[in-house]
Amino acid sequence: MKRVALTAQRGAGPKGSICQLCQFSTSARRGLPLERPTPESRSQASDLRLQESKRSSRLTFNSPLLNARRYASASAQTNPKVAIKEIAQDASAVHKSDAVPANEVVLELLQRCQRVAESLVSPSYQSEGSSTGKGNAISSLLDLEEKQNAAKSKGQAQSSQQPDLQLAESLSQIANALLKDEKVFISPEALECYTETQTLLRRAEHFPEIFHLYANKPVPEENSSPVKFIKANPKSVNSAIPAELANKALEVAIAQKNLSLVLAIIDNTFCAPAFHRAKVFKKAGVPLAGLAAAPAACYAVASWAATFQNTMDPNVATGIAFAATLAYVGGTSSMGILAITTANDQMERVVWIPGIPLRQRWLREEERAAMDRVAVAWGFKDPYMRGEEVGEEWESLREFIGMRGMILDKTELMQGME
Repeated sequence: MKRVALTAQRGAGPKGSICQLCQFSTSARRGLPLERPTPESRSQASDLRLQESKRSSRLTFNSPLLNARRYASASAQTNPKVAIKEIAQDASAVHKSDAVPANEVVLELLQRCQRVAESLVSPSYQSEGSSTGKGNAISSLLDLEEKQNAAKSKGQAQSSQQPDLQLAESLSQIANALLKDEKVFISPEALECYTETQTLLRRAEHFPEIFHLYANKPVPEENSSPVKFIKANPKSVNSAIPAELANKALEVAIAQKNLSLVLAIIDNTFCAPAFHRAKVFKKAGVPLAGLAAAPAACYAVASWAATFQNTMDPNVATGIAFAATLAYVGGTSSMGILAITTANDQMERVVWIPGIPLRQRWLREEERAAMDRVAVAWGFKDPYMRGEEVGEEWESLREFIGMRGMILDKTELMQGME
């Protein structure tokens, strides 16, 4: 038999996934005759084109590219170099003036310095500065470290970033010169802004001097010509450096591994008499007032309790109740004081020498904690290697701690020596 070859018609091959109704509609649309456009249809088409062009112009106006350019121009206006120059001009005007500047003016200048310091350590400025200059490898390493340590806190990530050295040095000099001026009064707000700025810039060299000036600098009288000064009281409660600011300055100095700077900061903050007075006033004022008022409160409670009995004389009952309540209050309060002053769970490497009074231990606890932080930062991290440190700095630190009534690495409290 002869074979008959069958040839498939065009368009009969397999097509994509399309239903029969859609296929019929497309085939029917293809077969329709084309009509010539009328003038009305031309006008409608032109209107549609105008509307589409307007829509496209709106979209391009609000496109991310234009927004990025707009933000780039705004960031160019807040250039740290320009801001530092403006702050330097305003600070020089304060230095050249013969009048005492207002506290608001000084605080505004320091707040501007703080904002510039925040911009210098911001990740956006770090990424912009990484393209040019010497900080290419440093910024890339910092970015890598931030990616690896994503679980760390935001404060630790900011402290690891290093600002531009030249700009940071000029900004630090402006803040230092402003507070060292004899006509400028260092208020608590100004000290806080200064500490925040220097902490962001990682500059701790002038912290001991500024802390000393905060307590001992003569206070200028306002509206005095020539300028008159009032002698400051370094032992006043208002002359104490807050513990939060002292810890921030100490953290920067420890990161720089400058032992002399660290000890100077501790001497001018936690060891100052004003700090001890401020601690007594803020933390022990209310408990001491309660203890002073305890006898009167106990007598009032005893007199009220004596009225609920009729078996003995009211005066005798009042005396017995007064003695019982006073003994209870005195015993519980003394136990609480002993528990607070003898707590040692927070001690790691530095402990008190036996014989130090309990009130001294409580007053100087921040000093001991600071010494403990320094010893942990300078010594070995492994607890079983502690006590094996050698070197000139380590011996001077051990001697300094011993002169303050403390012991570094007491044998009975070390790992494996219990």
